[in-house]
This record gives sequence, structure tokens and C-alpha cells, in this order.
Amino acid sequence: MLKRIRMHTRPVLYVLFALLALVAVPAYGAERKAESASAENTADTAAWTFASIPDFLNVDVHYPQPQWEEALGYVLTHIKAENPDFVLVAGDLVMGRWWDGQEQIERLADVYYPAWLKRMEDHDLTCYVAVGDHELGDNPWKGKRLQHVPHYEQAFVKYLKMPTNGPEHMKGLAYWFMHRGTLVVSVDVFEKEHMGAGKGTATVTGKQLQWLDRVLAEHRDADHTVVMGHTPVLTPVRAEHSSRITLKGGRASDFWKTLAKHKVDLYLCGEVHAITCTQADGVWQIAHGSLFGYNTSANYLVVQVTPGRIRLELKKIATLLGGGHVPQAHGNQPRESVAITDESKAQGFRTVGTMTIDKTAGRPRYLEKTGAFAETYGNRKK
Repeated sequence: MLKRIRMHTRPVLYVLFALLALVAVPAYGAERKAESASAENTADTAAWTFASIPDFLNVDVHYPQPQWEEALGYVLTHIKAENPDFVLVAGDLVMGRWWDGQEQIERLADVYYPAWLKRMEDHDLTCYVAVGDHELGDNPWKGKRLQHVPHYEQAFVKYLKMPTNGPEHMKGLAYWFMHRGTLVVSVDVFEKEHMGAGKGTATVTGKQLQWLDRVLAEHRDADHTVVMGHTPVLTPVRAEHSSRITLKGGRASDFWKTLAKHKVDLYLCGEVHAITCTQADGVWQIAHGSLFGYNTSANYLVVQVTPGRIRLELKKIATLLGGGHVPQAHGNQPRESVAITDESKAQGFRTVGTMTIDKTAGRPRYLEKTGAFAETYGNRKK
């Protein structure tokens, strides 16, 4: 009888030991989890940085590109020195005038997108990009060029591999992500049902607008909200070597009204290859970027973020163009040589505008405005 009791006791003891082990493990795991959460919370209260450089490069070039690469490397090295968690590129990575049909689109996308990505990878920069008009063949879109837009979109999705949480018909083209309490949304302003009108029309309407409204509403507790799209909404804006596409309806558009309704902090855009900073309805539009091989300067925006503040700084440096031209698939050829002189390097990037958005007291205050953030352009007050 005693033997039988012992035989039954052993399994009971094993079960008890197992239970004790299970109790001990969660205690240790919970401690580690608490430590991790504490570290994450500490990190989220510390300042972090991102950068913006739209229209980079807006040209079909190789990597390395002869007579360009030293200047490009200089710019990207300085952006990397800002220690950005990521870089936003509001469209126009390539020239994209691949007008001879699907075969050419697929063949040249396989050349120029990997070159663009490899350059950024070699400078250890994580990039989130928006769709620009040149990712879709460049405006205007008429006849077969409009018919080939889906092939351009497929190439963009294939190589850029952006998040696929956008509207059902724009997976990999429009998307959002959260980073350390900040919501970032990228919209595709070239909707196929509207883009072919006139010389090219930019819109955010219908299902994409509904999706945007929902995403902004679901993340209303974000510390900050940044929306990125290729074209400016507010006008006037400076422009250089640009077709000057702006979003249809401007400030009166349902798109801008949606940004204002949800108290978006920043709308970052490119297209115009020049700097204009404008505020309306509590939203700051920062149109900037430059055009390598055409413009005689390059610029970028660096943004320092904490839970209660956003500090913005625009930086610019002169470039020197020379030589002949770099061939492109269909015209619009940039200069053969792009350089940054020793004199310009000695001066470094110049700060051409600063501002702090302070939200610690609730309603945003726009402090320490200088340069591009303080000026009035086209009689529009800041």
C-alpha cells in the first residue's frame, strides 16, 4: 500500500515543482518586461530626429554616378550626421520618363530604383517615400501614358516596399506608421481618376480621403502628426525648374480641411524645388527640396521631436553645375557635373530657417521663428 502511495506522490511532487517554476518564470519575465517598458518610456521622452529631403534625386542616375557622387555623398553624410531615425522623401526619386511602354518601365525601374536604394543604404539611412509625378512617368498624362500608370505603380510598390496599410486600391502607395508617439501618414496625390486632367491634377478624394480621415481619428492621441504628399496645397509657393503642380482646391479642398480638423502639425511636400513655409488653419506646410543637376543649391529639413515640442531647421548649401548633360530616356537632361566647392564646404550647410512648435501648454505656439519660417511670401501672413 505504501509503495502505491509513493508512486502516486511522485507525479504530484513533479506537478508542484512545475507550478513553482511557472510562478517563478513570470516573475522574472515581468521584471524584464517592466525594465523594457521603462527604457522605452525613457527613450520616448528623449529628443529624437528625422529629416526630410523631397525630390531627391528626381533624375535617372546610376550608383555611383560619375561627377555627381562626391556631392551627393557630401549631402547624405551631413544628413546622416543629424542622426535621423528616418528620412522622409516626398516623391520624385527618379526622372521616370519611361514612355515606351511596360517593357521599358520594368527594365529601367530595375536599374534606377535599386541604384537609389543602394545609395541610401550605403549611407545607413532608413527612408519612407511618397509617390511623385515622376514615379508615374511625369505629367501631363494623356493617352497611353495614362494607361501605363498602373505599371509605374507596380514598379514603385515592388522596389520601394513601403507599408501596405493604405486604402485597398493604394497598397504600398499610401500608408501610415507610428514612431515614438508621432504619427506619419504618406498620401498619394495622383489619383488615376483625376490626374489626367489638364497638365496634371493632384487630388486626395474618395476612398483615400476616407481612409486618411479614419487613420487620423484613430490616432488622435499621438503626440504629433505629420502628413507627407508630393505637391503643395497652400499657394503661392516659390518654384524652380518645376511644372508647379498644386493640389486641386488648395486650402478649400476637403484634404486640407481634413488636416485642419484633426490638428495635423506638419504637411511636408516637394515638387517645386524651392523653399516656402506657410501656415493656415493650424497646419504648417513646408514646401522644400531642390533638383540636383538643375538647381544651384541643395537643401534639407531636420526635425527634432520631443512629446511636447517640434523643432524645425532648414539647411542649404550651394552646388556648382558643369559639363554636358546626363542622358535620360526622354529629354529633360540634367547637367553632367554637380559639385560642392571647397569654399562652400568650408562654410558648410547654412541654416535658412528655424521654428519651434511648442504644445506643452495645450494650444500650439510657434516660437523662435527665423528665416523661411518668419518671412511673408505672396502677402500670406504666418
